[in-house]
Amino acid sequence: MSSVFGKLPIIDSIDLSNFPFKKVIFGITCANFLFERYVAYRQYKLLKSNDRKFPEALKGRVDEKKFIESDAYGLAKSKFEMVTSFISMGVGLATLTMYSSIWNYSVSIGNSILSTILRKPFEMSLIANNVAFFILSTTISTFLNLPISYYQHFVLEEKFGFNKMTKSLFVMDSIKTLILVNTLGSIPLYILGLVLKKCTDNFVFYIWIFIIGLQITLFFLNDLVIQPLFYTFTPLNNKELEDKINALAKECGFPLSEIYMIDGSKRSSHSNAYFSGLPFMKKKIVIFDTLIKDSSIDEVVAVLGHEIGHWKMNHISQMLVISQVHISAFFMLFDIVFKNAKMFADFNFIIDPSSKVPTATLPGSSYAIVNDFPFLVGLLVFSQLIQPTDLLMNFAMNLFSRHNEYQADNYAVKLGKGEDLKKALIQLQITNLSTISVDKLFSMYHYSHPVLCERINAIDKYTSEQAKKSD
Repeated sequence: MSSVFGKLPIIDSIDLSNFPFKKVIFGITCANFLFERYVAYRQYKLLKSNDRKFPEALKGRVDEKKFIESDAYGLAKSKFEMVTSFISMGVGLATLTMYSSIWNYSVSIGNSILSTILRKPFEMSLIANNVAFFILSTTISTFLNLPISYYQHFVLEEKFGFNKMTKSLFVMDSIKTLILVNTLGSIPLYILGLVLKKCTDNFVFYIWIFIIGLQITLFFLNDLVIQPLFYTFTPLNNKELEDKINALAKECGFPLSEIYMIDGSKRSSHSNAYFSGLPFMKKKIVIFDTLIKDSSIDEVVAVLGHEIGHWKMNHISQMLVISQVHISAFFMLFDIVFKNAKMFADFNFIIDPSSKVPTATLPGSSYAIVNDFPFLVGLLVFSQLIQPTDLLMNFAMNLFSRHNEYQADNYAVKLGKGEDLKKALIQLQITNLSTISVDKLFSMYHYSHPVLCERINAIDKYTSEQAKKSD
């Protein structure tokens, strides 16, 4: 067990006592930002070009007006993302330099609130200090993001007819999200702190076990608590569609338990459908009311045939395994810097084990004196440090995801639903105004699904191959 989850042998030989963490992280962050701006500019330049060609695969299937409209929507999103990326970059770098100040304020606020509630002086533990830092950071981030989110919904999405959200619903959703994130984030964070504190030997194994339990818990909470807070789930009331879905599930051996429709139209006119359920449990199919409204029954069934293909090909289980390997690797590498005082000092955290209180500094100080390593700050800083590996991982995971999408499409073709799936994908493209003109590098970096014309060509190929096998 220790050979798999224990400390990497190379860790003890690495000397990072003089490593310029802050300079390197700022350099990596800027380099990553410039790369993403280059990728985004390629897409922007393509959408601005007058030389865009209508894809052969879509001729006769999508009219030119929708082609122009979808690219206009893509261009508007590109401009919006360009502006918000600079804002996010500035806020991100500023936040990095202010971690110690945010820490001091969060500890002071937390101690004051708890002292008031308990009616006596109270000093939070270091683990609780980390939780307070998380809550204040998340709250600040949420409020800073509100103007951007408001503009996205009530200007950008409104302009293209997608936004159905009222301002009161926007406020309520923002409040619910903030409460959920702080509540569902604080509890696991506290447990993670305990694991890191108590299980110093082979801690990666215990964190791995903890993360598995957390993922399973969040899955159930998502179905039972989170989604119902934002959407209304009603049993599907279309008998013909219900019968065809049940017949499809029976044909595929899909363990279907329930079929629900949700009121996605209350917030947006975008369409979607998905199923939920752990790999070896009964599954629940959820269909947006917008998808039922905009698609024929056979098209909806074809989309679900594609989704069942993901289950049949074990794509969900594969992604879970990959995520576990990624998490384990992350914490094995984190072990290299977790107890590195120089890294924390670069961000104005002074580790003083002799301090009688977890945090000895007051609000207003640019330094934070703590009696042990603040693990959440370490995780955040380390996440910035390994951005290059995340970038490569992003390319790899998108490639893997697109491969899975092609497999699921092929499965739907084998079910005899190739033509209906093509119609459904085209209708989804039209309804969602998904960008048709997509730069290759932009697609590789941002898209987990192949673009429409690639999927249509692939489905035609699978259909032809299937026909030859039948002859």
